[in-house]
Amino acid sequence: MIYRRKNESLMDYEERLYRNQSRYKLSWKKINKLLKLNQHPDSTRKASYGYLRRVDQEREHGFDKSIMIINDLHLPFEREGVLEIIEKHKSEITTLVIGGDLMDCKSISKFHQIKTLIIEEELLYTYNFLKKVRKILNNNQNIIIINGNHEERWYKDICNLQEKDMQKFINPNLIDMIVEGFTIYEDKGRKRYEGIEGITYIPHWFVNIDKKVIVCHPKNFSMVKGKMLENGAQHFVNRGEEFDVLVLGHTHKYSNGIVDRYQGKFVIENGCLCQPQEYADSGKLNYTPQAYCYTIVKYNDSEPINYNNIKTYFLDGCIDNEVEYQINI
Repeated sequence: MIYRRKNESLMDYEERLYRNQSRYKLSWKKINKLLKLNQHPDSTRKASYGYLRRVDQEREHGFDKSIMIINDLHLPFEREGVLEIIEKHKSEITTLVIGGDLMDCKSISKFHQIKTLIIEEELLYTYNFLKKVRKILNNNQNIIIINGNHEERWYKDICNLQEKDMQKFINPNLIDMIVEGFTIYEDKGRKRYEGIEGITYIPHWFVNIDKKVIVCHPKNFSMVKGKMLENGAQHFVNRGEEFDVLVLGHTHKYSNGIVDRYQGKFVIENGCLCQPQEYADSGKLNYTPQAYCYTIVKYNDSEPINYNNIKTYFLDGCIDNEVEYQINI
């Protein structure tokens, strides 16, 4: 009775344990073990009150849209447990947005490396990963993927084929090729990989959803904490985009806040979901540890987004122990 049931989501299992802690005669230490939480049992007890209160509130007040934003996975170097995170939230989200750098493309990187994967291995890994995501989100949820700077490594290499006029025969957008399907030719044979239905690829560095949420993957970076919030708000306000919330990828850092100078827009720097890479911590003094997190934004179509309905979930270091923080304005 206390173990996770077949086809029971992790989120439903967590709720069941919290609601039935007394009935099942479970200690909070035992609940920690069942949920694989690496924290003090009393912290779990206290967190359970807020968790159940939030679940009850959401059931009482449903939302038209619930958007989960993850970015900078850098497949095949993603954090362990990313699929489980998506599984946990699948019953509450209507859209999953992957905000750039889904792939690392390390094999065609400019960085020096002694040994790495070949691009075919990275491509197939990503293809299989997206098929698993589509299988998890099997209730007509939307899946949107935008460009990151790492996927552009492929584009640049394809452009180099122009001397022989061969570039027109190969899709220069790697993610589009994976989603639409592709063929690998080898040893006088070929293998066809069919497209993945229900995934929308945006061949651009940002997407504006319902004129409420912009998710983007900029190319610039600032060492000043919070500076990217202002830069992002300024850019999209100046270009006339309508939005309530802006979510930035790329920096692998976390910050959030209201940018008063630019129409009071709320901006989130959304961290990452990838493992640390050696080329980042290589003696450059501007290196700081990555922030591991993802964000869910909930709203109704006819109303401005209430910032209290934005939640960022943090993952501790390289341990898959999720800690939820609600943004209070």
